[in-house]
Amino acid sequence: MLPLDRRAVLTVVGAAWLGSFAGCLDGPSSGGPPYETREVDDGSLFGPGLQDENERAYYAALVADAEATSHFDWEQAGDADRAFVEETDFAESYLGLVQVGQLTSSMRFEVVDCKESDVNLTVVLAVRDDEPHSDDRVITTLLFRMTSDRRRVPENVAVELDVGDHHETFSGGRAGTDS
Repeated sequence: MLPLDRRAVLTVVGAAWLGSFAGCLDGPSSGGPPYETREVDDGSLFGPGLQDENERAYYAALVADAEATSHFDWEQAGDADRAFVEETDFAESYLGLVQVGQLTSSMRFEVVDCKESDVNLTVVLAVRDDEPHSDDRVITTLLFRMTSDRRRVPENVAVELDVGDHHETFSGGRAGTDS
């Protein structure tokens, strides 16, 4: 009878030990700084970015200072979009921008992970299609405000994007520079 009790104890202890890791497997953790996001489905919000909603294309950039906000098309932007950009304190934060063409307005970005180094901001995104599904084509822009203790804004943004079974990687530099 002792081996049966030992087996039961080991089973319970093993299950409890595995159960303690269950929350760790739910989703990836972010090693990056705090961020806020704003998603816009109203066309080309950023001048150097995408222009044709029927073209499958990708664009990414970092907006590191107030001067670079001149690239935003304020006539295209809604009040909340403009407020999001204007509320950015560039002494403590910077903006990242990702644009994807040929999505539908029912699709939404989900930030899976975000990491920052002195050189790169790496963003991992997944696109989810909410119901009811739509069949229109839009340029979807994800703005993210990165708040950091760092005094240095990364030079580049690298994006990993999953749309269904399609995986895409692309990158960009700081807006207003030739990099």
